[in-house]
Amino acid sequence: MDKLLELAQDCGFSVVLEGRIGTQEYNSVSGPLQALEKFAEIIREAALQEHPRKDE
Repeated sequence: MDKLLELAQDCGFSVVLEGRIGTQEYNSVSGPLQALEKFAEIIREAALQEHPRKDE
């Protein structure tokens, strides 16, 4: 499974494979607001590790 989809599941989202056309997969991701907040915080922390803010 794609790393991003694994992360979404780890945060509490439900990930459903909707279909596949050739090699392209189509997924639906849904979940509670808390899962979105957790997902956003993990992405934010990863981005800051790659590109730290200069004013901190």
